[in-house]
Amino acid sequence: MCALPAGGFDGTVTTRYSRRGHIPGSRSLPGRALLDATGRVLPRPELAAAVGAVLDVSDSPVVLYCGGGISAAATALALTLLGRDDVSLYDGSLEEWSGDPTRPLQLGV
Repeated sequence: MCALPAGGFDGTVTTRYSRRGHIPGSRSLPGRALLDATGRVLPRPELAAAVGAVLDVSDSPVVLYCGGGISAAATALALTLLGRDDVSLYDGSLEEWSGDPTRPLQLGV
C-alpha cells in the first residue's frame, strides 16, 4: 500500500527518487488524505470511510511504503487506530526500492 500522494503513486509528478512510479501490485492510500486541515488524524467514521474505499479487512497483512517512510508511518498509525494489527512498514520505501534498477516500478494506476 503506497502512502504517497496520487501524483507520486502514478508517477506523474517529478520526484527526488531515482525513478518514478509505484511498486507493482500496490494500491494508493495517500497518508495526507487521512488527516484533517490541522494535520490531525480524521475522526474515526471519516477515517474508516477513507481507508475502506481502498483497503478491505481481507487484505492482510498490510505493508505500507511511501518515499522515505514518514507518510507510511502516519498511515500505519491511522490503520492501528482503526484496530488493524497486521500492519508493517517498509522503511526503505521508494528511496531504497527505486535505487535498484532491477526492482520493477509501475507508472499509472
